[in-house]
Amino acid sequence: MSRARGCSNLSSLVLRAPLTSSFARLASASLFVCTLLVSTWGRTAYAKTAAIANPQRLEVPGEPDAFYYRPLGRGLRPVIVYLHGRGNNPEDDCRKWAKVATQFGWVLCPQGPEDRGGGSRAWNNNAVLGQEIVGKTLSALHAKYRGRVQTRGNVLIGFSEGAFIAMQLGIHEPKTWSRWLILAANDQYWWGDAPTLLHDERKDIRKVYLLTGQNDGVAENTERVGEMVKAQKIPVRVKIAPGMGHEVPGDRMITTYRRPLLWLTSTSK
Repeated sequence: MSRARGCSNLSSLVLRAPLTSSFARLASASLFVCTLLVSTWGRTAYAKTAAIANPQRLEVPGEPDAFYYRPLGRGLRPVIVYLHGRGNNPEDDCRKWAKVATQFGWVLCPQGPEDRGGGSRAWNNNAVLGQEIVGKTLSALHAKYRGRVQTRGNVLIGFSEGAFIAMQLGIHEPKTWSRWLILAANDQYWWGDAPTLLHDERKDIRKVYLLTGQNDGVAENTERVGEMVKAQKIPVRVKIAPGMGHEVPGDRMITTYRRPLLWLTSTSK
């Protein structure tokens, strides 16, 4: 007999028993304990269901290994690449993104060139090297799963220092990375010929979603990035998340990022 059914039967006994009887008091106490146990069991079962396995490791010739998760669907699927922030752990970050992004495609997490120890990595603010690493990582995934990995029209996600790399990569390879989710975007990440490139490549950049915490120091900079993208008539959405700081807690990944990814991967504008 299930826990829930057992509590239901006990509840019926409480309702039928005389209110003044000692049996009723005993049954009521038992019902309380039973309900508490079922509630605890339910939360434990949910935690086990929601647990995310460790990411798989991908060998990238000449570069640090990357981490990845397979998509939930079959056939040719887009790639959602995540570029970590300075000092973050790409393996841990990849696990967080798997919670929300595998329904949309492959989750691919390259590692920056600088090893800071303990799994921590950085990009050294080197956009050129970052572009090479991401390109080789995508090629390695495509070679391993030929016919299942989309090589154009993919989703590019970057956070903090990873946002800097993503904003450079996106305007230089818009056919490969035509949909962007930039976290903590900063207009100062675009200098030199970046505005010109944004204009020249505007037809290949399908959608841009900018998300920054209200308490993040670059919130105003993110607004300016949104204005720059909008001026080129590229579909863009800007969200300054109330009460949020520089980084989203791991337990809010789904509620924060599911809608942006749904919009980015849809055909509607």
